[in-house]
Amino acid sequence: MKAVFKSVLDNTDRLAVEKFAGEVDYCAIEQQIGFPELLYSSRITYFLLRDDADCLKSYCQINENFKSAHIWFGPVCDDPDLTIESVHRIVEYYKNKHFWYIGIQPYRKTGYEADYIEYNLSSKIKIDYIIDNENTKSSLEINLDESIEKIWGKFSKGHKSAIKKAKKSGIIVQAASSASEVSSFQQVYVGMCKSRNIRAHTPNEIEGIVSYLTSHNLGSLLLAYGPENVILGGAVFAYQGVSVRYLLSASDPDRRDLPISHLIVYEAIERAKSQQFNYFDFWGYNHFALPSEQIYLVNRFKHGFGGYFTFMMKKMNISLIPYGFFFYKLYNRSKKGLILLKNIHRQKN
Repeated sequence: MKAVFKSVLDNTDRLAVEKFAGEVDYCAIEQQIGFPELLYSSRITYFLLRDDADCLKSYCQINENFKSAHIWFGPVCDDPDLTIESVHRIVEYYKNKHFWYIGIQPYRKTGYEADYIEYNLSSKIKIDYIIDNENTKSSLEINLDESIEKIWGKFSKGHKSAIKKAKKSGIIVQAASSASEVSSFQQVYVGMCKSRNIRAHTPNEIEGIVSYLTSHNLGSLLLAYGPENVILGGAVFAYQGVSVRYLLSASDPDRRDLPISHLIVYEAIERAKSQQFNYFDFWGYNHFALPSEQIYLVNRFKHGFGGYFTFMMKKMNISLIPYGFFFYKLYNRSKKGLILLKNIHRQKN
């Protein structure tokens, strides 16, 4: 096996990665070529693992910052042994670069293969595991192999009533097909975030996300239209191998009398099943949320669609030098403190 690290992919590498990403069972949108640049400003390094016949067997995009690196939902690889080898090669590379720390969040559900990977890596690498919302990822998932009637039957009574009410109100859900529709959704999204005091994506980021997903056939924006042909809300869904991911959504804050998002998600589930995906993933369920927090209400909304809990492998926090994880956390806290002091000084002046 040959491991290669590149700051830029040539056309041959890019085509190989795109083909590989389309063949594996799970590839998070964060690992699709060109997507991270829409949201992050950190330097990106590409890792490619090829066999003796020069066939790509594993890859990931690595976000680099000062003396630290992160892999979000990678390495992209179905094979457990090649995943283990990928992590070893990556850790060795960043040790040689004298980095302090690397954090790796795999995109793999817990189970035998996850345990096998963790056991083998932990026998040779010191890994810190932390049990909190930042380091443990869980979700709610619907098995689309079941009939739509059975899936519907698992919805809560309140969600069933909400969906029926939305349909009776004349709301229609359809995929966005024009720039003006995306712009209208941006306005709804910004209005909702402002009314709820939510810090979220910028309008440019929303436009970039939707444009990327639709142009690469990796997702869609579903919009809810009212009887007056006005966009009342929408949701973005990403295609991640055998699964459809509920990425983000928004509804008109002035129309809280209508269960807009309930109908959009239900339509998305129906579409995912008809497109022959295996799973519908609500992507994120915060078990640490308190009843007073906004995310607690988001949990309740997702849970009302039935489904079952899934858990990903825990994030691997790896020190590349003695106390590397500690230095990484200390640097981040110092950086945040400096930004806070600058903001206070700016406000005083």
